[in-house]
Amino acid sequence: MLISRELIIKAPADKIFPYINNSMKANQWMPWQETDPDVKMVFSGPEEGVGSKSSWNSEGQMGTGEALVVDSIPNQSVKTQLTYTRPMNMSQMAEVALIPQPDGTLVRWSVSGKSNFVCRLFGVFMNMEKMVGDQFDKGLQKLKTLTEQ
Repeated sequence: MLISRELIIKAPADKIFPYINNSMKANQWMPWQETDPDVKMVFSGPEEGVGSKSSWNSEGQMGTGEALVVDSIPNQSVKTQLTYTRPMNMSQMAEVALIPQPDGTLVRWSVSGKSNFVCRLFGVFMNMEKMVGDQFDKGLQKLKTLTEQ
C-alpha cells in the first residue's frame, strides 16, 4: 500500500523543514486532531530530528500509537516510523520530502506499509486511499498556510 499527496508551497525548503523535522511543530499542521479532538498527545525524545517522537492515545478514532523520526536530511526529507497498537497492530513508514521548484518547494507526503488482514478487509468496504489521501490534502494545506505567511 502506498498513499501519496503533494503540493507546491511558495516558501523555501529551509522555512518548511522545521515543521516536518520537529514532532511538536508537525502536530500544528497534521490533520488528525481535527478528526479526533479528544486525542491525548505526548512528545518525547529530542525536540527535532532522529528520535523526536509523538505518541497518542484516544478512545476515539485515533486509537493508540506513536510516530518516531528515524531519518532526517536537512531541508530535503524526514522519514517517520508509525506504529499503531489500538484498535489494531500495524506499522507504516511515512515520508515528507521537499523538492525545490522555481516557484517554491514541492512537498510530497507519502505513507507505505503492508496491510494486515483487517486493513485489507476495511479496504473492501472503504476507499482507504481516498480517505487517507483527503486527510493528507488537508494537512498539506495547513502546512502551506503556516509556512507561506
